[in-house]
Amino acid sequence: MPFSISGRKGSEMMAKLDELKQKLTAKQIQAAYLLVENELMESNNEEKRTQDEMANELGINRTTLWEWRTKNQDFIAFKSEVADSFLAEKREQVYSKLMQLILGPQPSVKAMQLYMQRFGLLTDKKVIEGDLGNATRTNAEIEEQLQKLKKLTGE
Repeated sequence: MPFSISGRKGSEMMAKLDELKQKLTAKQIQAAYLLVENELMESNNEEKRTQDEMANELGINRTTLWEWRTKNQDFIAFKSEVADSFLAEKREQVYSKLMQLILGPQPSVKAMQLYMQRFGLLTDKKVIEGDLGNATRTNAEIEEQLQKLKKLTGE
């Protein structure tokens, strides 16, 4: 189940994968790839395999697979990195679909917004205005205010 990743982030991802691989058995590594492939199946014609089917294919008990998926933090982290790697390979396809939505007969405003945000051309800028004032109160003024509050609250 080979894949390649290019760029700086790709090399960081590969280093993380290699580090996590050292903590897993060959079966666990195989299981992680199998689980990710099953979740990211491209074809709707093929049905996704059940956990039982994948466990049988791996030659392990379904409970063992469940334990790895839910309790083994190294396995969970490795599987997540594998999924990220698979998705990184699809980036060009995502950009292609995005451009189709932008340049199509009915351009998508949401796709345009996403494009602009992706390249830093559109940001969520929020301006908060208010007068904080430089007014300072003396201890006597603060004490007077406290007395008024105490009267209002009945203390």
